Amino acid sequence: VQWESYRPTCVNLLRVFEVTGLALLTGTLFYDVGSDGSATGLGEKISLLFFSTTLWTFTRMYPAVGSYFEWKKAQKIVFGQQRFSIGTSCLARFLVTVAAESWWTFIYVFVCYTMAGIAGKITAVFNIGVFLALNTLCYMSIGSLLGILCPSVPHGMIASTIISQTSLVAAGFYTTLPPVIELIRFISPVYWTFKGIAKIAFHWSDTFTCIKGQGDVGPNECYVEFSIGINNLKNRGINVATYGDPDSGKVYVEMLVLVSLYAGLQLCIYFRYLFKYNNIGFSKDNPVTKRISSIGRRSTT
Repeated sequence: VQWESYRPTCVNLLRVFEVTGLALLTGTLFYDVGSDGSATGLGEKISLLFFSTTLWTFTRMYPAVGSYFEWKKAQKIVFGQQRFSIGTSCLARFLVTVAAESWWTFIYVFVCYTMAGIAGKITAVFNIGVFLALNTLCYMSIGSLLGILCPSVPHGMIASTIISQTSLVAAGFYTTLPPVIELIRFISPVYWTFKGIAKIAFHWSDTFTCIKGQGDVGPNECYVEFSIGINNLKNRGINVATYGDPDSGKVYVEMLVLVSLYAGLQLCIYFRYLFKYNNIGFSKDNPVTKRISSIGRRSTT
């Protein structure tokens, strides 16, 4: 039931054109930047990672607000007639969302990163796809929770914009932030996503063309660790491509945090329903239950 109601909004020919078109557009904009070994090329690679992250932050967040707002109304009837338990319904929706939404990012990265010339190892591109999928699912969960909590879709859209933009600014991409605001980044999915894919894309042994090189790599080659772009990332708490620091190449923490954020948001959705409908108390003599059941009978006839 959940799959039949959700699939038409996500798995369709229009969505294929959308994702493929975005991948081709991104690949065209950043075409063959992987072969550019200059400092400019390095900056364009960072821009590609940033663009990919922000793209998969908003793409499915706003539709989730409207989708879950309608799902919320449908669940009143389902729970009122006691067709399914709250846990079963939420679990089914969770599984359907993961199955329908998580694989689109892989189409995107395998198309655009190949065109950009930075595909490299297949495993690296696959891991980037995993991070973008988790980022999408996290922000979809935020939109879903707001669709349930807000009294209308426009209210949910406004709240989504405020939360998503705040998390984006708090990630520290644009400027160095005050210590108080920096604390928000630790619950910002986009921060952990970008940090993870930056670690995958850049290694301490990577080099770029410079005027005065380092002796062990060549007269006109420098390690990316000493580039302006990588230094800016480090100054903002994103430690990548650092010699002697094994953590700068490991993404286990970032992956674990994203999974935890996603699980936490899904639990919030579940407990919201559990708290709300347990307060109603679905007994046959409850007037609210009778009203919801009568609505369900009229809708079926």
